[in-house]
Amino acid sequence: MLQQAGSADIERCPISENDLNALLHTSPADAANQTQNLPEAQRCRLVVFCYRRSHLRQLGLAIAVKCSKRGLIEEAGHAGELIHFQATNIEATLASDTYMTSRHVRRAVSLHRV
Repeated sequence: MLQQAGSADIERCPISENDLNALLHTSPADAANQTQNLPEAQRCRLVVFCYRRSHLRQLGLAIAVKCSKRGLIEEAGHAGELIHFQATNIEATLASDTYMTSRHVRRAVSLHRV
């Protein structure tokens, strides 16, 4: 059986749990700088891993800025091309991301009994 190229294993993080935890406790810009020394393929796998998880999407897009378009396409196909486009237009992407916006908008709470 042929194995498909790219990130077929979406459950396993391409970096150690300690390294991922360290990235989560830094700003997205610092996380992108810290991952710059990773090999391109591993960095692209990390981007796809983060992008597929909505709570890590912003981190993935920040790291994607340091990846080549070709590397992301090789890792995730058309999705990699989309990730590259969104990373280069990150402000517009984050502004339209419903997951991120819904967390920042507080809804009114009513104590009215039904």
